[in-house]
Amino acid sequence: MSGTEKFLFLGAVTLASLVMSQAAQDSAVLASNTAITLTNDAPLAEAVTTPPVILAITPSRSGFLDHLSACPGLSTATASDVGPDLQVQDYKPFVLVNNKVRLATAPVGGGCWSSAFGMRNGRLHKGVDYYSDSPVPVYAAAAGRVRTRSYRSDYGNMLVIDHGDGVYTRYAHLESFAGPDVGDLVGSGDVLGIMGNTADHTIPRHLHYEVLTGMWKPRLGSFALTPIDLMTLPAAND
Repeated sequence: MSGTEKFLFLGAVTLASLVMSQAAQDSAVLASNTAITLTNDAPLAEAVTTPPVILAITPSRSGFLDHLSACPGLSTATASDVGPDLQVQDYKPFVLVNNKVRLATAPVGGGCWSSAFGMRNGRLHKGVDYYSDSPVPVYAAAAGRVRTRSYRSDYGNMLVIDHGDGVYTRYAHLESFAGPDVGDLVGSGDVLGIMGNTADHTIPRHLHYEVLTGMWKPRLGSFALTPIDLMTLPAAND
């Protein structure tokens, strides 16, 4: 098993071993508009059946994470970019997509990196996951326009932003939505909702975050787009 495969495997094990308090979640959920619609898009390759736990949370002062920690179990010697102190060594707070669009790598108010992009149980995990044992805000990774705000059985409450130049971001499993709705313009760092665990199966609180590129198509929508691993993208200069 390669280092990357071990990294992904350990990420899944970490998520399956974390323990959360549902009462604590419920008491801290943001009260906001949660109007949703159902769609028939292809399912997400994300199967976590029991809640996760932990650990190393890096708070954010600027809205995005300036430093990133890996969740215990994900951070091991098999992952070359994660040090023994759980810090992601080559973490880039902002990355550049298509040489044009600057995106935040971790658009959350706090948490740790719980799962990487890549194959999982024979299917592609299309994004990265960030876990927090308490509710934290989820932010727009860059300015753009809300293209989709809906509920799906696999992604839970999800929102997709069009950043222009064929670049989109998806934010899934939100506990609740904030103000921005379909068609609204958002700025970088605007609050989109609260990290949650919405889906039709039991999962831990986390943000599933995807970076997507390509052309939006009427029927397939965001599922016509190509997911990319944002951790491999070049750093964006300020």
